[in-house]
Amino acid sequence: MSEKIMKKSRVLISALLGTVMIAALTLSGCGTSSYDDPSATTTKSATIIDAATLKGWIDEGKLNAPFGSRDRVVVVSASTFTNWTTTTKGHIPGAVRLGTDELAKSRIEGLALATNMMPDGPMMDAVVKRMGIDGNTTIVFSLPKNSSIYDQSLPFWNFRYWGFARERIKILNGGDDSWELAGLALSNDATDKYTESTYSVSQNAALKDMLRYSIGEMLSTVDSLIADSLLTTPVLKDTLQMIEVRGPATTPYITNAIRLQNATMYMERLPSDTSTTPATLRNFVYPDAATLVSRMGTLDVVDGATTTARVSATKKTISMCGASTSASPTFVLYDAVLNVPEGDVMMYDGSASQWNNYSSERLLLAYPGAAAAQRDAWSFNVLGRSQGAMATSALTVWSAFSPVLGPSHADMNQIENEDKAYIAPKTTTTTNPTSGGGDISGC
Repeated sequence: MSEKIMKKSRVLISALLGTVMIAALTLSGCGTSSYDDPSATTTKSATIIDAATLKGWIDEGKLNAPFGSRDRVVVVSASTFTNWTTTTKGHIPGAVRLGTDELAKSRIEGLALATNMMPDGPMMDAVVKRMGIDGNTTIVFSLPKNSSIYDQSLPFWNFRYWGFARERIKILNGGDDSWELAGLALSNDATDKYTESTYSVSQNAALKDMLRYSIGEMLSTVDSLIADSLLTTPVLKDTLQMIEVRGPATTPYITNAIRLQNATMYMERLPSDTSTTPATLRNFVYPDAATLVSRMGTLDVVDGATTTARVSATKKTISMCGASTSASPTFVLYDAVLNVPEGDVMMYDGSASQWNNYSSERLLLAYPGAAAAQRDAWSFNVLGRSQGAMATSALTVWSAFSPVLGPSHADMNQIENEDKAYIAPKTTTTTNPTSGGGDISGC
């Protein structure tokens, strides 16, 4: 596993040298980059913004500005149509709605179909085009009042993985609740107020696959951590941590994973006069970096069966949960609040829903002719890879791949291979429909 981590780190280091130049040419179109535009404001802000910052950008005419405009802004909120149009929730005027069914997709990875995985390129392109995102757009993720924080953090991770730079993605802290608490009106208008773009994620500089862990990489990582723990002086766990967010009672849990009290234990809610009434609770908000580091240094988590420990703010971190969704706020804490180097925080989006499908019993049913060693290469409940009793669930849908292909085989990282091919550099020029703006180029 150490080689896996080193490989991802080397990819990061080599990519960093070209990130600014490539992103300037590819994300923002050829020519002058809005990263360097002295009049730009959105890219210079922190990733986590407040309502006053967003309101300032709107007052400056940046919201849904003509395509090609430097520093244009699109506000995206994952919401059901009912919440979008109701008078009790609504949305920020001018925002665009991301369907909650557009946050994940079932995809084949390893030997089996896995649910709630990263959306593929065509799915992301459909979202990007429909919401009017072009190469100059700064995307601000909000969420409806009293909603799941995951509907804000999961699309943030999706866009990051699909090549959007941190400078171009923002989170409105507290979402629509913070907007309302700032004295600003929400709308329940169902009319679309934006024009579709022709931009594609394939025009981004590169897939940020260092932000994601596959099932093969997780098996290798867990094995390496177990082997390291048997050494007289373990070293790997000093630099790497796996965070499981579903609570100390979670079972089974991956060996050497740190279990949080819950997915939002380092966050707090916006103030509310009726904070004890679930139907009127305000959304969670992310702390600033100093507060987060303080909380990580004082709040108890569980390492192993009983050991009380602390989460590190500086170790390389792999976040996981049941099916990727609730692990995404942890990704935001490291990527957006702590602003760690790319590749120092990763999501294992397969999480328990994928991991627990790879029991030796299920593999035996799926591949009765395979040798035990072949099944063991994939099984989570051999070699001490998991601790605790496995919950009973239905047999997954297995692919035609043979277990002869081990977890490290190139064909077993289907998702990232497919996504890398989709985002391969293009040399086409894309023209967006405009209302007074100009063209952008995907170079």
